[in-house]
Amino acid sequence: MLKLTKYNDYKNFKSDVLSYLNKNEVENNLPIGVLESLTEESTVYLMATITREDKIVLVLLQTHPLQIILSKPPIMSDHVISEIARLLSENIDDIPGLIGEKTFTDKMVNIIDKSAYFVQMNQRIYELTKVKKEPSSFGNLRLVKMEDFPLIKQWVYLFCEEIGEKISLQESEEKAMQLITSERTYAWEVDGSIVTMASTSRPTRSNICISLVFTPLENRKKGYASNCVSALSQLMLDKGYKTTSLYTDLDNPTSNKIYMEIGYEPIMDSILYRK
Repeated sequence: MLKLTKYNDYKNFKSDVLSYLNKNEVENNLPIGVLESLTEESTVYLMATITREDKIVLVLLQTHPLQIILSKPPIMSDHVISEIARLLSENIDDIPGLIGEKTFTDKMVNIIDKSAYFVQMNQRIYELTKVKKEPSSFGNLRLVKMEDFPLIKQWVYLFCEEIGEKISLQESEEKAMQLITSERTYAWEVDGSIVTMASTSRPTRSNICISLVFTPLENRKKGYASNCVSALSQLMLDKGYKTTSLYTDLDNPTSNKIYMEIGYEPIMDSILYRK
């Protein structure tokens, strides 16, 4: 029999689910990363597990008002998926959106109410263990600095606009400041000017995610993003991570091709549904 259990204490939740999530560390990079970043002050809308005979089959975590993160599901029958969808509908007052493994999440949304949701983004998760395409010697990777702030805040704003997650100018300034001060954002520099950026996020036991890859229009189709991601991926491997990972938009075949050339291999398709 399936059982849904909600949590109020993030420490108890983390203690109960982390070892389960780590069994598929890269596929579960998103829930692990979010979980590891939680503090007493964090806004959390939902923490829950679905168990069968006291064994976890699904972890649910919501810190974003518009979506619930679903852990990588095990292989299960359509009947079990229907039971899980029923549990969610009965125990969660409002399911604003779901992000998770594509086939499973598609079935969940179809059962809950297909007409109530739209696809925000079709994604693919990639994993890299070895860089196959080294960056060009024309340019270099460097940490973003405070002197770059005017440009980085503009790039953050444009990046969010491109992926359909529009933010205000003030929010882009706050995000840019956070990226710079946390020393996790890098840029590819050519002739003294930065031309593209990429950030690291959600470090886990042996993996770290490459995110926020952005190149302004005037610098595209010159190989800068490829150089930046290649160099940053190698830097993370050199720092001791066994793998790096990233999410791509499946509607952008160019970026998917670039990442595969660098050495990224697809491991799971993910989909984001919202109301």
